[in-house]
Amino acid sequence: MPKKYHQKSLLTKPQPSSPPSLSSSRPSPSHQTEPSPRSVNDLIRESRRTQLRNEAQRNPPTPSLITSVPPSVRTSNLPGGSFPPSTSLQHLILTKIASQWAWHAENDADWLYTLPSNLKQTLLSYLSVYNEAPINPLRLLFPEDATPEYNDRDEVHRLDMGNALGLWTSMKGLERDLFTKNLLSSNNNNNPEISQAKITSSETPDHWDADDDSDNDNDNGEDSAATSYRYELGTVSTLKTRHNFANLKHLSLAISPFNVKAASWASLLTVAGELGTLTSLSLAYWPQPTFTPNAASTRITVRAFGQSVVYGGSNMYTAHDDDWREAAGILRTLSRSLYCLRWLDLTGCGDWYAALLWSPQPMALGSELSAENIGPEWNGGWRGLEELVLRAGWKPVSPPSLSSTAVAAAVAGSSVTVVEPAWNVEHERMVYRYNQERQRLSDIHTRAREVANHLRRIRKAAGGRWIEVDCGDAPTLSD
Repeated sequence: MPKKYHQKSLLTKPQPSSPPSLSSSRPSPSHQTEPSPRSVNDLIRESRRTQLRNEAQRNPPTPSLITSVPPSVRTSNLPGGSFPPSTSLQHLILTKIASQWAWHAENDADWLYTLPSNLKQTLLSYLSVYNEAPINPLRLLFPEDATPEYNDRDEVHRLDMGNALGLWTSMKGLERDLFTKNLLSSNNNNNPEISQAKITSSETPDHWDADDDSDNDNDNGEDSAATSYRYELGTVSTLKTRHNFANLKHLSLAISPFNVKAASWASLLTVAGELGTLTSLSLAYWPQPTFTPNAASTRITVRAFGQSVVYGGSNMYTAHDDDWREAAGILRTLSRSLYCLRWLDLTGCGDWYAALLWSPQPMALGSELSAENIGPEWNGGWRGLEELVLRAGWKPVSPPSLSSTAVAAAVAGSSVTVVEPAWNVEHERMVYRYNQERQRLSDIHTRAREVANHLRRIRKAAGGRWIEVDCGDAPTLSD
């Protein structure tokens, strides 16, 4: 009997997915060896990669996090950093990570601390420019519970925390991130009575209505009363401060002009007292130095004399009266703490540049005293300062011309014919404000030049080193 043949289904060979150039370089099938069987570990690794890929596809970044950053964003100028070229792939990746920081902090938190130390420091600079998410990057990049292999805090020499104050940290939070205070106890044989050691979780606020954010970062979850007071029998307790970044040399605390209330000079002096080895510091856009920022318009009545006096050391008329006593004293204390400083950035602080060279009136003190006795110690604590940045940090925006305004109105109204009046009141107001801002910018630049000449004069008189003062480009008042 003839054999029966069953009809077989036709199988079509799939097309190769690799490019022709790679397909042509493959060896012939006759020379290919049999693939080795995959082990259980290989299957597990492949399953994990597939799971991570699917999670990334299910949770894409939100559209609000991938918006483009305007080109007018201020870049970081803190010394000691190395940045990739603007046309490189690394620059593109760091920019995307910084602009989508909220998404990466949520999905990549378990791997961010494994980055190299120099890359972490560079990423902080990108975050200071492109990030708008209130998420602390220091605790993700440098966690406290990191293994010794990835505990690279001692390798950090540069922390660019520009725009951080008021966004993802405060001065008290910064102090907790930079230092760790340990309680040391020693036996007290002379006094057998009970000695009480009071440890406060935060410093005294600048004013009574200040918000205490000490509970925001209480990771241990302890009760506030338990952490505020501790009682020990027969012992004397002291606090020892340990630096989390022992080799820190360059620090940027530049603040956004919209978050000036987050700046605290009292807390800055506390932090500066522990960072005496800093060589670079940026205080760009910091407000006027004062311990009572919310009491500028507050006055109290003294019962003995029956007259009202200013409550704080500075008031709203400090610049008008040229009385920079409190600001000069704060800067003097800062110069004594940061005695290794070589670079100081005061960009955007033009409203109080006069405090850098202020000296009291001889009639007020009874003797002639120079600014060395009241203001910063330019030949003392800051004798090593080599560069001082006194840029204005802003530029006035010119108002639109009448012709462009008429064209825009005509386009918006389409068929309506716009007839410009002989005198445009609103345009005149914009021109007036623009001229006032230009005059203010010119005054700031002039005062910066006065500070530069003053510093060079007193340095030369004392035989000190030359100081370079960057005042920026001189503004032009002519149209």
